[in-house]
Amino acid sequence: MNTKSDYNTATTDRAHPRVSVSGLCFPTLSAIDAIEAIGELGVSKTSMTSAKIRESGVDAVATASRRHGVSMVTTTALLRFDLTPGADIEGQIDGARADIDQAAAVGAGSVYTLTGRRAFADWDANAAAYAEATSDLVQYAADKGIAVAVEPTNWLYADLNFVHSFHDALLLGVRTGMGVCLDLFHVWTEAELLDDIRKNIELVSHVQLSNMSAGMRSLPCRDVPGAGDIPIRHIVKELLDSGYTGTFDLELSGPSIDDRGHREAAAESVAWLGELLTELGA
Repeated sequence: MNTKSDYNTATTDRAHPRVSVSGLCFPTLSAIDAIEAIGELGVSKTSMTSAKIRESGVDAVATASRRHGVSMVTTTALLRFDLTPGADIEGQIDGARADIDQAAAVGAGSVYTLTGRRAFADWDANAAAYAEATSDLVQYAADKGIAVAVEPTNWLYADLNFVHSFHDALLLGVRTGMGVCLDLFHVWTEAELLDDIRKNIELVSHVQLSNMSAGMRSLPCRDVPGAGDIPIRHIVKELLDSGYTGTFDLELSGPSIDDRGHREAAAESVAWLGELLTELGA
């Protein structure tokens, strides 16, 4: 394993400009230290959780981004609501506005969110309640130059989200005016995935990439691209052919990543993804 000084010396080349590395790839680092580590990879773009930015401070994060030449593409935002009748929606909306303000302050062009758990048995009732709760927030974000996207997740995250497929995220996006944060780890098995991408590429605001460790039965079980079962090349090609012009954000976590080392896994993934994007003409 390289020492830190060896690592920095070996990673002076600039990565492909459409490669992004999420701060989630460095779970033990602060936002400021994660930005430095990402800059050392030669990567010019990142995403970050709103909580991590808040812990370090908006001004410090913005300064670190400028210092290391790493722009903030997107952040999370807490539009994850308790939709139970009688819940304090206004208080939750205030928190979401604060996250949107923070994203704008660090230069992000979008935020992404989960929805919150089901409050009603019928999916459509949850979608209707969520659309009503977020209607003003989407415009609030747009006025600040921020797009809002919903992220579909595996059903094991049902305590945090009621959207568990790309297809359902598209349905919700149309109803709310939101885009979709497409994390391939959660949706790659869908039969209509490629067709849904072709028909709705304008709703895809952000793409997250990792592979999955075959045979794992618990989360997290992400792996580096090229070392798992997800047909990443095939899906990325479809995204590009369909007109996606955004970044591809690496989000890596799990035992396989820990075993490789967070910096090493990120460096390997950056190189692999950059080669793929170059090969595909991105």
